[in-house]
Amino acid sequence: MTLLQCGSDMTEILVQIIFGWPAVITSILLSIAGIRLKKPALLIASGIICIPFTYYISNGFRNPAALLPLFQFASAYALTRDRQLIAWLLITPVIMVSAALAYAVLTQ
Repeated sequence: MTLLQCGSDMTEILVQIIFGWPAVITSILLSIAGIRLKKPALLIASGIICIPFTYYISNGFRNPAALLPLFQFASAYALTRDRQLIAWLLITPVIMVSAALAYAVLTQ
């Protein structure tokens, strides 16, 4: 294997981490931790991590899936207003879309 091939493999792995399931799982876990620990910064971080994934599944921001990170940002805002139940409800769409996509992938 040459150095160029090794770099290509690293690029593929990095793309899979940023656009794939590791980002989705990290985003969901950060969202849950942010609400449980009452730390809006974690919800902001989870929304930022979720952006590349939603860009990919929304076909370049062409369908409503592109709005998923906005739910996480809104959840952070609700948490700053001490509205924990609303914060939980706002991350529900992210979890539901991710679960539906995981189900579709696993049952192909």
